[in-house]
Amino acid sequence: MIQQTAMDPGARFAPGEWETRVELAALYRALATYGMTDLANQEAGARVKDEPDSFLIHPYGYFYEEMRASDFVKVNTDREAINGSSRWLSDGGKNLGRWIFGARPDVNFFIHGHCEDVMAVSAIETGLLPVTQPAVYLMHRLTYIDYEFYEDDEYAEKFARTLGAKDIMISHNHGYYVLGRTAAEAFFRAYYLRQACAVQVKAMRTGDKLRMIDAQSVARFQDQMEESEDYNYDGTTEWAGLLRKLDRECPEYRT
Repeated sequence: MIQQTAMDPGARFAPGEWETRVELAALYRALATYGMTDLANQEAGARVKDEPDSFLIHPYGYFYEEMRASDFVKVNTDREAINGSSRWLSDGGKNLGRWIFGARPDVNFFIHGHCEDVMAVSAIETGLLPVTQPAVYLMHRLTYIDYEFYEDDEYAEKFARTLGAKDIMISHNHGYYVLGRTAAEAFFRAYYLRQACAVQVKAMRTGDKLRMIDAQSVARFQDQMEESEDYNYDGTTEWAGLLRKLDRECPEYRT
C-alpha cells in the first residue's frame, strides 16, 4: 500500500485511486523505456481501484515518457471526464475503457499499441504462428478483429463479442489490444507479443521454410506453463525489477 502525507502529490486522491495512478504511470514509463510507444498515440488504461465504474486514461498529446501519476484523467463508463475535463482525451481511449472494463470485470488494465512487428503480423493472413516460446504462451489467449476507423455502436458490440474471454486481440492492418488483471500482467503480455511477432517477421524474412511447433506440443507446453511453480506468467517477477529501474531512472513518475 502506498502511504500518503499532506505533502504527497497523491493527497488529493482517494488511496485506491492514487495506487492505480502510480501503477498506470509505471506502465506508461515501462512501455516508453522498451520502445513500445507511438509518439502520443496508443492508449493504456486502468480501472480505478475501489471504483469499478471509473477508469484512467492519459491526456492526448502527452508522451508516454512524461506521464506522471497525477496527470491521468478519470473517466466514467458514460465517457464523461470526472476530473481534468479541460484536457484533450482521445475518443479511442474513452471507447476502449468503456468497452473493455464494461465487458470484462476480471480486467483492470489494458494496452492498445502499434508496435511495428505486431502490425506486420497483423497484415499477413497467417497471423501469429507457433514458432517461438512466447508465441506458444500467447496463442490460445489471442483473437483477431478487422480494423475500422469509425467506432460506432455496431463496432462496439462487435469488439466486445470478438474479444470475449480472450486477453489479446490483434486488429488486422492496425495494432493490438492486451488485457491484464494487473499492470504487470498487461505489460508482460504486450512485451512478449512484440517479441513473438518480431522473431516471426525475422524468420519469414529469410525466405526459408518455418519450423513450427506441432499442435499437440503447443497444447502440452501451454498446460505446463499454466501449472509451472518455477516461473510466474503474470509478470510479477519482472514487474518488481521494472519498478526498481523506474525508481532509479525516472522517479518523478510517482508524482
